[in-house]
Amino acid sequence: MLPSAAAQPGVVIADAEQPDSLQALAAQTTVLLNLAGPYALTGEAVVQACIAHGTHHLDLSGETFWVRQLIERHHRAAQRAQVKVIACCGYEALPFDLATLWAARQLQQRSQEACREVKLVVSFTGKRITSPKDAVSGGTVGSMRSLLELDTTDSVRNPACLLPPDSVDAEAIAQRNAYRFVPRYDDDVRAVTAPTIPAPFINPPVVLRSVALADDPALFAPEFRYIESTDMASLVPQPGLLPRGATLPLQWAAAASIAAPLAGLAASVSGPLTFQRGALRKLIELFAPRPGVGPSEAMLEGCGYAFEVFATSTGGRRFHGRVEAQGHPGYRSTPEMLVTAGIGLARGELGRTPHFGIVTPATGLGIEAIEALREAGVVFSVAE
Repeated sequence: MLPSAAAQPGVVIADAEQPDSLQALAAQTTVLLNLAGPYALTGEAVVQACIAHGTHHLDLSGETFWVRQLIERHHRAAQRAQVKVIACCGYEALPFDLATLWAARQLQQRSQEACREVKLVVSFTGKRITSPKDAVSGGTVGSMRSLLELDTTDSVRNPACLLPPDSVDAEAIAQRNAYRFVPRYDDDVRAVTAPTIPAPFINPPVVLRSVALADDPALFAPEFRYIESTDMASLVPQPGLLPRGATLPLQWAAAASIAAPLAGLAASVSGPLTFQRGALRKLIELFAPRPGVGPSEAMLEGCGYAFEVFATSTGGRRFHGRVEAQGHPGYRSTPEMLVTAGIGLARGELGRTPHFGIVTPATGLGIEAIEALREAGVVFSVAE
């Protein structure tokens, strides 16, 4: 942390392709925030430098195949060094992961029962997202391209891909938490729901790893299931004073337009490196934003998001909570959350959990991160 009298921070130049410069950078700090993706191309050397110097590492990776590689190659070394390597520490998957832990704790306090299911339904608030560049930037598209080119695993179709290697029921967990690519009507929010955007295969593996690493074995039931989706009523125009249900046909159509390409992406990445991947890569290049192109300033400030959080205990008790945030989820809320988490970790206000190694936002930062995230404009509240 900078002394109060400091006029400006110092600048240390490091190059992801020069390991010595990364070592020098990691040696000069206690917490490193890595925003330079695609992480599968540049991230591993940064993680190695952090482990070598006892420096905690936070990143914005959504590349679950790369996180799995980190677990296989560096988890034990990071544990021995007492280092927290926290991947997916932005919109994907920090608030989703924390909301799951929070809901399970709320249920346990109210019913003394384990949490059997958590369902999160995402809605977008404020200025309406109307085009691809409103939702994602060219940098995010670069990560998608990386996924197509480098992932030879089945990670985007396997929600259990980040479980600890000794998990005995990984196959059953994967089946129970299979990704939903088909639009559905949700009675709790009274709207059509679609897969989570920009990708439905980032948050679930992170959440399921948190469940497997949970401090309290009685917090989550063995048959725990995690569900997430997007409320399509928040993405289609609402005509005048007509009731919410009046837009159902539009919701179904919009949901199908989201579900189909995401299902295609999952199928392409999980298949062999053949024509399928090449064709999808061409489509991304044709229609997705170019590098350097992304949401406008008006969209960054005017857009927001919210989660409805529904949790069910083994005895059937329910909890309903809400998470709300102002600012574009990927490009305004994400950097604010990441910086808040990094500062809290550097000050010792967060990260008091016993978990080290390749950990998750919830297990690495702890439940205290919920209160800290108020500084980033993310508010958790009980809705019932």
